[in-house]
Amino acid sequence: MATIGVEHVYKVFGEDPEQAFPLMEQGKGKAEIQEETGLVVGVQDVSFRMESGALFVIMGLSGSGKSTLLRCINRLIDPTRGRVYLEFDGERIDVTSLNKSELREVREQKISMIFQHFALFPYRTVVDNVAFPLEIQGVDKATRREKGMEILKLVGLDAWAESYPPKLSGGMQQRVGLARALASEAELLLMDEPFSALDPLIRMHMQAELLNLRDRVRRTILFISHDLDEALKLGDRIAIMEAGRIVQLGTPEEIIVNPKTEYVANFVEHADATGVLTVTAVAKQVEVTKEPPKGLGISRMDPQPAAFAEGDGLVICLDADGKPIAAYQDEVAMDFKYVTDDLTTVGDETVLLAEHDTTLKELMRARLATSKNPVIALKEDGGLDGIITGQEILLGVLEKGRKEEAE
Repeated sequence: MATIGVEHVYKVFGEDPEQAFPLMEQGKGKAEIQEETGLVVGVQDVSFRMESGALFVIMGLSGSGKSTLLRCINRLIDPTRGRVYLEFDGERIDVTSLNKSELREVREQKISMIFQHFALFPYRTVVDNVAFPLEIQGVDKATRREKGMEILKLVGLDAWAESYPPKLSGGMQQRVGLARALASEAELLLMDEPFSALDPLIRMHMQAELLNLRDRVRRTILFISHDLDEALKLGDRIAIMEAGRIVQLGTPEEIIVNPKTEYVANFVEHADATGVLTVTAVAKQVEVTKEPPKGLGISRMDPQPAAFAEGDGLVICLDADGKPIAAYQDEVAMDFKYVTDDLTTVGDETVLLAEHDTTLKELMRARLATSKNPVIALKEDGGLDGIITGQEILLGVLEKGRKEEAE
């Protein structure tokens, strides 16, 4: 699979773009430089590395430079300064130094670009549209048709193979465009706001479709968006751009919990954090001791607890590795159930165990089906992380998990 490296990339539009660099070194902003020189700074000193197999989202408002950066990576436009490289199975390709024929070969074989408007051929059938990249590569008709049908089945459109694009709904046409990109078997997908023109319901469906496809096919995906909720839903990592710069880069949870600038904070203020924040972000730490609480009979327990934690009326017994082995509330033994278990028959004497990557949304749904007892949050190794009550869940919803600010 593909890896992308971007090193100190600049793109300045206009005659004699080098005039802009002394002004940037003086700390002047995009608007000042344009006023003084007539030059437009599209991308300014951007560096990042995107790992193989990731779904990496670049987002920002209109004019932030996100689409310009994408076109620099694919060299649809040439960077003014800086370097872009791609790695495929250990082979590094310096995109910024390729000649026209080399660049064309990389685009045809290694990269698939998906724009907001897929520009399907109206007089070609759906399967012929999907197979078009293979036709360009010189693949024979029978093979490319077989591959086209295989990809159409993957996106649930094999029954429409012989139809023509104008007969399909907008969402179906988007799926055809996505299938066409997948048919090329390019290891790297570059997607420039492909869902922004869709109706909300179709857009949500396409976002889910993309996530499902990523789990089924081996692709590295760079996705451009101006919608933070979309970025949070899709991205393994997110880069937020403002005035040509990346102002914050991190996981969705890092950006929600710890926005670095006022610009980012304004973005995340109204974002739905429940599908992003995990129990780790809101779990309340509890003190662990070696001595059992008074009144708790443990003599017949097997195995014997090595330590104990107590909070909000819940006593948690831990083994030598710090993993919960039992829980008591008012000296009554509680049952353990994971958030992912079948919770249709649980009662009040149940305590939920939430693994480290459980989101608040998943936790809230589980608590609706169970008692309102504190939830035990687990670390990645299964050890005790802390406990979560309704208060911690509200903190995650209202304050994005920022415990220090809430206190």
